[in-house]
Order: sequence, then structure tokens, then C-alpha cells
Amino acid sequence: MTIIQAVLIALLYYMCNSTWGLGVGWWTLMRPLVSGFLTGIILGDPVAGTIAGAQINVLYLGWIGAGGALPSDIALAGVVGTAFAITGGIDANTAMALAVPVGLLGSVIWIVKMTLNTAYVRVAEKLAANGDTKRFWIADVALPQIMLFIFSFIPAFVLVYWGSEHIQSILQFMGDSVVGVLAVVGGMLPAVGIALTLKSIFKGQSVLFFFLGFLLVQYFGLDMISVGFLSAVLTLLYMQLAGLSTSKEGIRPEAFAHGEKRYVLLDKRTIFRSWLNWIMFNQANYNYERMQGTGFCHSMAPIIDRLYPNDREKRAERMKLQMQFFNTEPQWGACIIGLTAAFEEKKAQGYEDISDETIASTKAGLMGPLAGIGDTIDGGVITPLLLSLFIGMATNGNLLGPIAYLIVEASFMWSIYWFSYKLGYEKGSEAILAFLESGRINQLILGASIMGCTVLGALVGNFVTVSLGINIPVGTGELFNLQSQLLDTILPGSLPLLLTLGCYFLLKKGWSSVKTILLVVAVGLIGGLSGILA
Repeated sequence: MTIIQAVLIALLYYMCNSTWGLGVGWWTLMRPLVSGFLTGIILGDPVAGTIAGAQINVLYLGWIGAGGALPSDIALAGVVGTAFAITGGIDANTAMALAVPVGLLGSVIWIVKMTLNTAYVRVAEKLAANGDTKRFWIADVALPQIMLFIFSFIPAFVLVYWGSEHIQSILQFMGDSVVGVLAVVGGMLPAVGIALTLKSIFKGQSVLFFFLGFLLVQYFGLDMISVGFLSAVLTLLYMQLAGLSTSKEGIRPEAFAHGEKRYVLLDKRTIFRSWLNWIMFNQANYNYERMQGTGFCHSMAPIIDRLYPNDREKRAERMKLQMQFFNTEPQWGACIIGLTAAFEEKKAQGYEDISDETIASTKAGLMGPLAGIGDTIDGGVITPLLLSLFIGMATNGNLLGPIAYLIVEASFMWSIYWFSYKLGYEKGSEAILAFLESGRINQLILGASIMGCTVLGALVGNFVTVSLGINIPVGTGELFNLQSQLLDTILPGSLPLLLTLGCYFLLKKGWSSVKTILLVVAVGLIGGLSGILA
């Protein structure tokens, strides 16, 4: 690997975590499916990068960084694991096993960043106290991003430049048997990622579809694209037969009846700037003290500046109010930013019944429910579903897999961002509550869960690999293989299925993803070294 390639990969890792992903970097660049593909381009082998990134991404399929917690840094695991796979000439399963400790190292970097970002809250408070809407970006974006660059670029550069140079010699030193054991561990680890996703959707009417997807792969050999199309047809058919897709219940018309006219003091350009600030910088200064608080204030800066262009004291008053603690799912939570913009506009018009307490309590009351909905739909259902479909394409080296995922995922997220913000600004709180209470969301979750469970069942058959290596002597020179001659005759793929369900039950009982991964690694190491697992 050249020093230029190492620099570019380190820059890619920074971009994965930075604000420059146009509001969707968390869902696109950060995913190993995409970052592995881009790492492959940098190293001159996009096909190998796509294959390695896709395989690593299966481990992190159900990864959700909710509430400021980051159980593992999937971006660092993706770029470094892919770099190791290409420069070291190792298979994807071994690269996955090596990526696990790298991802855990990245979580330490995340904790340090979240802690140090608290210092920039003090800078933001001073700017807010001065009503300085023009320079607020320094505290919310510039300073935190400079620190993020340092904490991202340096460790990534060190790992890929010096680590990649020595990975092949290290593997040769360990010997083929140890490398084989790492491959066994890597084949088992996708069970944890699939189980993490099942934790969100494996319930109720969706359960049977998981086993259906598994059996379609085991007995009919369907690939992931075929399973994806079939799951969509089965979902629509099931919902029609159950009478769910014909429901007309939605947002109640009366929820809009009392809505006041918008765009009185504000204009569409100001609203767009507010929306853009939110999608770009909602977590630019993510920290343990205020979470998205400075990002929220930054999104309100164009609104406040437009409403009080010549009143510094009033700007300071409004900015200090919007600097309070705030944390929600960014896409669906965008309606709170739109609603707050509408509140600020009405307050500037002289509506006395809109108090600061009303604004603060509305923000606090909505951010929890919207976070729950957003994390469930985006992180727990839609994103894993799309990843599952396009990973199936990518594992064969099809470059359309990461490219199509990036386009579809980004389009979905941008649509939610814009719809949500406009709903809050133009329709008000009654419309938001009516939408949350409507049956549409539950239908969306159910339909996506059915599709998701079907695809996840297929993923178990395609990506989780674990088999027994036990041979029992049954006669002169004859051996009875427990895997091929017993388990595979009863139910092909039964061990991968049991492993995945076992991980699922551990996670449901409260085990952390890290603890579950460590247990799988331990079982894989012991089983591989002893010869119990092949």
C-alpha cells in the first residue's frame, strides 16, 4: 500500500463519521457495504472491496447507534477490514474476524469524541448569548470537525498503512491452522448481526416468514435478489388477505382544520436553509451534555436571523432557548425543527399563547416518540432490509450492490427528512400527533417486518457458516460424518439457524452486542482449535 492510498483511506474514514455526508453519511458511507467498495476503488480492486465490505456488513446488519451509544465503529471496521482483505490476500471471513477488534477500538474513539465535544458547548453558549447567528457554525461545525478529523485520520492511517504492510507476514507466522480457525469464527459472526436485526422485527405475524426465507434458500437455492422480489410479493399478498393494505385510515382531515397560514414572516429560502442546516449538522457537535442541542440551535439560526435581523438581544433570547438538551432520530425528528420554526414565526407575529414553556415542552414531548418510531423504521427495519437485499448482490462482486444501496437509501432518507420537516412547519403539532396515531405507520412497520424476516432467513442460509468437524469410526476404515450424514439429511443449515436463534435469545435477555460477539468468538476459537467445528 502506498502512502497516498493510506491517506485516502484515512480521509474516507473521516468522511464516514463527518457532517459532509449530506445528512445521509450515517446510513451510507458509514456502512461497510459502501465504505468497503470505496476502499476497494482506492486500492485498485473495487470488486474485492465490494465482496469484503459486504461480508463485514452482515456482522453489523442490525447495528443501531441510538442514544449516543456506539457499540462498535462499523466505519473503521469496514475500511480497515477491507484494506486487510485486499492487501493481505485473505478471505472475507478472516477479514471479518480481524475487523471485530478494530471496530471495538473505534468505539473508544467515539467515547473520547463525545466527551471532548462538550467543551464546544461553552463556545456555543457564548455565541448564543451574543445573538451571533452568523458565526454559530464555528462552535457547532468547525471546531468539532477539526477535532474529529484528528481523532479519525491518525488512527485509520496508522492501522491501514503499517497494519496492512505486516498483516500478511503476521498471518503466515500464525500458520494455516490458526488462519483457518479465524475463518471459522468469521463464518459464525454474521449470526450476531442478523440476530440484532431480528431483535426489532422478529415478532407476531412476521416470525413464520423468517423460517420461510431460510427454507427457500436451503431447499430451492434462491439467491438474495430472488428472495427479495418474492418477499415483496408475499408481503403484499399477505396484507391484502389480512385486510391491512385497504385501510383508508391516515392523518385525520380535522388535524389541518385549525392550521394557521405559514410563510408570513419567513420565506421558502429561509426554511430550506434551516432544513439544510439540520440534515447536515444535527450531530456535528454530538456530545454527552446537550446531545444534538447545538445542532438544533444551528438549524434555528436562519429562522431567528430572519425574524429579528436588527435585534441582537432578541436573537440572543431565542438562541439560548434553542440551545437546550435535544436528542431524537434525525429524519423523523425533523418535524420538531419544522414545528419549532412555525412556533418562532407565530411568536414573532405576536401570538401571546405561544410561550417559551410551550416550545420547550413540545420539543421534549415529541423527541422521545419520534426517536422510537425513527429508530424502529429506519434503523431496525428499512436499512437492514435494503442492506440485506444489496449485500446479496455485492457478495458476488457485483458493483451495482453498493451503488444501488447508496442511491436507494439516500433517496429514502432525504424524502423522510423533507416530508417530516414540512409536516411540522406547515401542518403543526396536531398533524404530527395525528400522523403518529394513524394506522399507516403500523402498517408500514408490519409490511417491512414481513419482508425483513423473509430476507433475514435467507441471509442465514447464505452467510452464516458453521459445521461440525466430528467423524465417528463405524467400521474398518469408515467414518460417519455427523454434519453431512446426519444434520444435513435432517435439515440442511440447521447449525447456522440454531446459532442465529441462540444469539437472538441472548440479545433478548439483555446481553449486549459486544458480549454476544465475544461469546461467539470464544466458541469459534475453541471449536476450531479442537476440531469440533470445521
